[in-house]
Amino acid sequence: MWLDIISSYEYIQVSIKAINLVGRDAAIYCAELMNVYSHVVRKKMEELLDSEGFFTLDRSYITKRTALSVEEQLQIDAGLAKLEILVEDASDPNRIRIDANKFCAMLVDDDINVIRDYQKKAKLKQSDKSNAKKNSVAINLKAVITETDPEVLEAFKTWIDAMLEAKKPLTRAAVEIYQRNLDNYTDNKDVKVKILEIATSLAYHEFAWARDQYEKNYRGSGAFIGAKQRKSGGIDPNSGF
Repeated sequence: MWLDIISSYEYIQVSIKAINLVGRDAAIYCAELMNVYSHVVRKKMEELLDSEGFFTLDRSYITKRTALSVEEQLQIDAGLAKLEILVEDASDPNRIRIDANKFCAMLVDDDINVIRDYQKKAKLKQSDKSNAKKNSVAINLKAVITETDPEVLEAFKTWIDAMLEAKKPLTRAAVEIYQRNLDNYTDNKDVKVKILEIATSLAYHEFAWARDQYEKNYRGSGAFIGAKQRKSGGIDPNSGF
């Protein structure tokens, strides 16, 4: 028990200079981020090279280690991006690239004027905070998806983005119900993708609407002949999702 308590894994070593440079929360985040990055470099270098330096950051893991919410992490990311330390993938804010050398160079620079320039450059605008909030909502909703097929998973993520863009009401429970109803309706990957595409293009947040549109316009088409649906016994009659 006491070994677990005093284990170095249970602590994060934070640079005082980093605190002075980017603030306490950002310094804690950067310390854990560099721990994760060093692990990726040691264990997954080939994958890192194949993806041009991008890797997927487990936001929930960072939250457990730092107590920083996803939204707070994304706000810090925005500041680090201004300093050209971090780059987010435009299609997935969980996919990031880090310039560790540039971060280290900043930490060893003692010129007070340079430090002030860094701090000024990293200052967030309201638009940065709004974007972080929007992305954190999307990340939390997408975390509910348990689909393993890459095409269906991507279709689900695109649908969530479309719902948020259209300002349609969407909760984690709603995503879970939608996913369950879709699974209960069909096992066919192509049908799932088509229903999600319909829901995305027409901004449908209710499963029944997209299902009915699919049955009306696509179910009998050549592409879906022979696709089996389980139309009874699975869909929650108390929910439109």
